[in-house]
Amino acid sequence: MYWLRLRNGLLLSVLMLSGLVDAAPRVSTNKVDASPRQIRQAAMTGAADAQYNLGVLYYNGDGVVRNRIKAAEWFSLAARQGLARAQYNLGALYASGNGVPRDIDLANSWFRAAADQDYPPALYALGMAYYEGNGVPLDSNRAAVLVLKAAQLGSSSAQNNIGIMYDQGVGVKRNKRKAAEWFEKAADSGVSEAQFNFAQMLLVGDGIRKNTAKGLAYMTESANRGYPKALRRLGEMYLNGDFVEVDVNRARDLLSKAAASGG
Repeated sequence: MYWLRLRNGLLLSVLMLSGLVDAAPRVSTNKVDASPRQIRQAAMTGAADAQYNLGVLYYNGDGVVRNRIKAAEWFSLAARQGLARAQYNLGALYASGNGVPRDIDLANSWFRAAADQDYPPALYALGMAYYEGNGVPLDSNRAAVLVLKAAQLGSSSAQNNIGIMYDQGVGVKRNKRKAAEWFEKAADSGVSEAQFNFAQMLLVGDGIRKNTAKGLAYMTESANRGYPKALRRLGEMYLNGDFVEVDVNRARDLLSKAAASGG
């Protein structure tokens, strides 16, 4: 068992599994397949998609001088036309104070507008706000509803986190089988935390059928992606001969990498 420190300072005890992933919203920076000039021309005519894309260019500094203030201005224009991904990005900027003054209330307002259109990143961001009581009342039940919906719509981060919620019975009735199902979905999408979580369940048969070969494969994949807890766990396995043959050299290498990455 270890302890996960949330951003509000509370400690959550977590058995075996990795804790909830960082809930800090990140701006979506989709690749734009048009020249900056073409995008600007379209944006100036009031096209919401182009306004969003121009915001992305300014946010990334892609073909224009990087300018987070201008990014926020263009996201705002598109958001006010109801474009969900622009609403989410504007919320993410207000949440971080990037290009605009930090304002959690405004951030959540824009997340809610995008979530009302079933935009997965916004559902997830708003769900985690309720989980942490960040600008909204602390409400694990509401958090679980929103995170589950984001997971169902394909958000891999939400899939990992709803797995944690089912495993711990946070906002939902505890259900190890459902936890494992969501971990597997997120793991197969490449989420290293979920690969670690699913591997832990498989290795010990925690609520699901034990499968050491499959568990080892997921643990190795997570470690190969540099996930610190997987590096440490796999290193300990090779050091102690848990589910694998003892390999001191490999153990030393994995544990060294884990230490270097904070695991």
